[in-house]
Amino acid sequence: MIKGAVATRYAQALFDIAQDTDSIAAIEGELRTVIQALDESRDFQKVIFHPQVPASVKTGIVKAIFADQISKTSFNFVCVILERRRELYLKAICEAYINLANQTRNIAEVEVTSAVDLPMVHKVNLMQALSKMTGKEIRVQYQTDPEILGGLVVRLGDRIVDASIKRQLERVRERISETQVG
Repeated sequence: MIKGAVATRYAQALFDIAQDTDSIAAIEGELRTVIQALDESRDFQKVIFHPQVPASVKTGIVKAIFADQISKTSFNFVCVILERRRELYLKAICEAYINLANQTRNIAEVEVTSAVDLPMVHKVNLMQALSKMTGKEIRVQYQTDPEILGGLVVRLGDRIVDASIKRQLERVRERISETQVG
């Protein structure tokens, strides 16, 4: 609960600045770059999240990595987060900002997991159905996970629709174990 409140407060502050400077989309792209670096580099994560590394060292590293990739506004924002020892919330803050930007532009980000790569016709049909359901423009990130065996798992915000074969088999197993023989 605290993480969400902190993330929302910081994201809203940056979003207000971005609105005033007409840079919502640019800052969103820059924050996506920060998220990508956090997701892809364990070394970067270790330094940024380590409690004994001083904020000044962390900001120096951020400057070295992102000097030509993010604006002064985004850089200063990340530095404020680091100086206030909120680095554990950095990814959540970036994601909260992206959500605010998407709400403003009537966009919904959806994550779709399937057992195999979906044919393009299925992707188009799925996007159209989700767009009709939400009334928003849909941006889909597709993932494959053979462990779901078949079907789809769709994540839209805080909603998850698990129509995977794995989940259906789990439900059957639960029902069987609930029934008593005798």
